[in-house]
Amino acid sequence: MNICYRGAVYNCSGYAQIRHLFLQLHKRKHNVRIEPFNSKDNVKILYENEFIKLENTKLKKPYINIISGIAPQLTIDTEASYNIAHSMFETTELPEKWVQLYNQFDEIWTPSNFCFNSFNRKDLSCRIQIIPFGVDSSLYKNIQKKQNQMFTFLSIGQWIDRKGWDLLIQAYTAEFMGQHDVRLCIKTFNDQKSNEEMIKEYLCKCKNSSYMPRIMIKNQKVDESVLPVFYQEADCFILPSRGEAFGLPFLESMASSVPVITTNFGGQIDFVDQTNGWLIEIKQLKHLSERLCKINSAFSNLWFAEPQIDDIRNIMRYVFEHRDEVSQKGKISREFVLNNYTWEKITDIAEAKLLEVFEKL
Repeated sequence: MNICYRGAVYNCSGYAQIRHLFLQLHKRKHNVRIEPFNSKDNVKILYENEFIKLENTKLKKPYINIISGIAPQLTIDTEASYNIAHSMFETTELPEKWVQLYNQFDEIWTPSNFCFNSFNRKDLSCRIQIIPFGVDSSLYKNIQKKQNQMFTFLSIGQWIDRKGWDLLIQAYTAEFMGQHDVRLCIKTFNDQKSNEEMIKEYLCKCKNSSYMPRIMIKNQKVDESVLPVFYQEADCFILPSRGEAFGLPFLESMASSVPVITTNFGGQIDFVDQTNGWLIEIKQLKHLSERLCKINSAFSNLWFAEPQIDDIRNIMRYVFEHRDEVSQKGKISREFVLNNYTWEKITDIAEAKLLEVFEKL
């Protein structure tokens, strides 16, 4: 097959992780060219030299064009025989203004059933396929023994409202106020605020105790190869998101034998359930904040979930007190991910769908 991929490659965004699929397709002897969007982050990604080589692949016709991003970032390639948009969104519906942009394409790839349902509407004429994200099995091959004996909740994600940092910090500090044997570790990136500024507004103002439970923040982008170190020092991963298109950090955590606590809403429930993790019930669906709608008027009248803060507290306490169950669910999580969500497995799915298309060109 002849394939051209256009999208983020050399950065830490979720979209950029689809690069691993195209490297796998190249290894299976398909003719793959990548044309990166965006500048490089100041981090090292795995197999960077191999991706650079794919920038120099000579594109042959007929070819399939795959472009990655949200609708306003996408354009079709008029020279391609078939155009695929790789896209996703974190709310229950798409912005109305985006539908005509997507309708230029022959097909849409989206990573979860949650996104499929958002895209699956009568006025969207192109075919929709679910192509999940995966993990690099070699990166999570060796699980190191946890060094710190303190019970550790880990959370990784962008410092944005959607991730539910306010809910997490309020729930954690309220539930574990005065407790010395637990910590919350946050890996994020925000170059506009200090660590203290980031969490101060969310802290529980409880006056019954003089000791605030530990919160540790790594406010820095890190090389891709370093990520497993964060997961290996955790007992349980938690992120009470208001909306996720897929939730790759949940998958990476599970691959590291660390079970997850997440909201019962979003793309991550394709692979997280009560057998391998814990699901936070949602209080209600709420319109996106006024601040977000001012940033982009297309977001008006769209919905996020609002997780129940009491349920977050109760689950964190339960997990803290039932460590044998945490360990068992961690083992189940790792086995499930390595059997179903490696990039090799995902490439099997994508390759079959692409061959179906290419044979008709």
